[in-house]
Amino acid sequence: MISIRKAETDDVSAIWKLHRKVVSEVNSLVYSPDVIMGWLGELSEGSIKRQFQNSIWLVAEIGGSIVGFGQYSVKDGQIYQINVDPARMGRNVGRRLYDYIESDFRDNGKKKICLNSTLNAAGFYQKMGFEGVQEMNFRLSTQSVKMIRMEKFLQA
Repeated sequence: MISIRKAETDDVSAIWKLHRKVVSEVNSLVYSPDVIMGWLGELSEGSIKRQFQNSIWLVAEIGGSIVGFGQYSVKDGQIYQINVDPARMGRNVGRRLYDYIESDFRDNGKKKICLNSTLNAAGFYQKMGFEGVQEMNFRLSTQSVKMIRMEKFLQA
């Protein structure tokens, strides 16, 4: 059974480790080693803790273990990321995180959700009803990551 809850500061280490795993094992299938190394160099527990102040973080758990997480801001109308343990992909973890996020947007009267999707996640977001708007480059400090700007209009 998958449970979704708001992340707490005690979850930061598990989120950080899972994020590194996803970038290393999933994003590396699409992006160059240089991009992956730059990306991994930007991930830290400290940066996650700082982001807790201006965005909402969720975790998905199975049997008390964190198997996915999401980050978003209703105020900004933006999903920043949804990541799932590679061993749990295709088992509705990402879907459950997304459904929670969309529900929060609806409960707050939002009409549209935007996000920047990695190339490997675009198919997932399309299944969730998003449409690609444009290709873009997301700038890291040492690398540029090709992404797709996507949006979804929420029906009343």
